[in-house]
Amino acid sequence: MSRASTKATGARMHPPRERHRAFACTVQAARAITPGMRRITLSAPELTDFQQGAKDEFFALMIPAAYGLRLPESTPEGTPPRALAAMIPEEQRPLLRWYTIRAHRPEAGEVDVDMVLHGEGSSSGPGSSWAAEARPGDIVGFCEGNGIYYPPAGAETQIFFADETALPALAALLESPKPHPDRPAPKPESTHVHIEVPAASEIQPISTETTVHWHVRDDRPPGAALTEALHGMDLPARADYAWVCAEAGTVRTVRRHLVRTLGMPKEKIFFSGYWRRGEART
Repeated sequence: MSRASTKATGARMHPPRERHRAFACTVQAARAITPGMRRITLSAPELTDFQQGAKDEFFALMIPAAYGLRLPESTPEGTPPRALAAMIPEEQRPLLRWYTIRAHRPEAGEVDVDMVLHGEGSSSGPGSSWAAEARPGDIVGFCEGNGIYYPPAGAETQIFFADETALPALAALLESPKPHPDRPAPKPESTHVHIEVPAASEIQPISTETTVHWHVRDDRPPGAALTEALHGMDLPARADYAWVCAEAGTVRTVRRHLVRTLGMPKEKIFFSGYWRRGEART
């Protein structure tokens, strides 16, 4: 996940962690998944006993300052990642950017993180820049985050919307036989998935029996492919749960359609703006 700090709200989130550990990781590998996405493999002893909740769990990537990686000296219970970073002197404080764990291999103490490359200029940001240059042996910080996917018990009919920044999170959910430890996996025949990508070259295989509908925007503005296709989509009138994560304006449009056109109760829709047009992406 390439995730901005835009407020996530709507349907209930996974219960928060009591403690967010912060520790150093080493880049083990870095390779291109598509022209615009890079998979970074991180390793650390702490990842052997890391307890992942929902499969779309995000964490804070702590990008070292010029002086190298400085971590908080302690991680008190109930202290979120931003507050932990604030304990570090400003000139040594790492930049925090939010990403999804694409895969976790506890036996190896590793996680894979798929990171979108936004190119150069105003649309880029420190997370994208770090991902483009990451090499084996680089050191970066990892601060435990939280899961997002938390459908109501018994939710059978589910709807998912994502753009390329939320694609890693959604792919991890769809590929997992149990995306949340307390909830059953969504059934392929009653699950509706729509993903927007900037080009056909950004479509990637997802190991799932669920049909994935890809929407390619090409030269149109972000969100255009999804929002223009909304009224032609074969969606259930009142789904049990919806997960909508993309550019903030796109999220608003999709949520409005689900509520006003399809009649979904607002409390059954989880939504998060991963980034916002006109602002640097993570």
